[in-house]
Amino acid sequence: MAKLKATGKKAAKKKTGAQRTQEMVDAMRQWQGIERDAIDTCTGLMEKTDNLLVRQIMEIIRNDSVQHHRVQQFIIDSLTRTPVQLTPDDLAVIWDEIEKHDEAERETIKLGKELAKDCPFFVQKTLLDYLIYDEEKHDKLLGELEKFKRNLYPYA
Repeated sequence: MAKLKATGKKAAKKKTGAQRTQEMVDAMRQWQGIERDAIDTCTGLMEKTDNLLVRQIMEIIRNDSVQHHRVQQFIIDSLTRTPVQLTPDDLAVIWDEIEKHDEAERETIKLGKELAKDCPFFVQKTLLDYLIYDEEKHDKLLGELEKFKRNLYPYA
């Protein structure tokens, strides 16, 4: 506090947990509006062109925006309605299958990188790079589940 007074600045009022939560919910709702606009824009662009590449790219972005909107709603709901819960039993029942799926994700990344490395065509290489990126994203998300598991089982 002495440092704040010495500089002439007022001490900032600390926000409550409820205030921080409300600010986050408000920001998430604003972001959802942006995603809805993106969905509409991509749909409109798809309707205006017959170019298969442009339509494919717009469909990818539109689908991602739909998923982003759903994840944002999940975040909002977890802050305002039902807190996120994860028990050791929730993961134990399915963990072997998660590991198998993660291995398949890594295999597709390896295959995609091999294909992209030797692909002489710009459009196809660009789409392969997109697929690799998306598979890497899936692998990262499954890695986050591994972190959750470690936190649930600190000695595992």
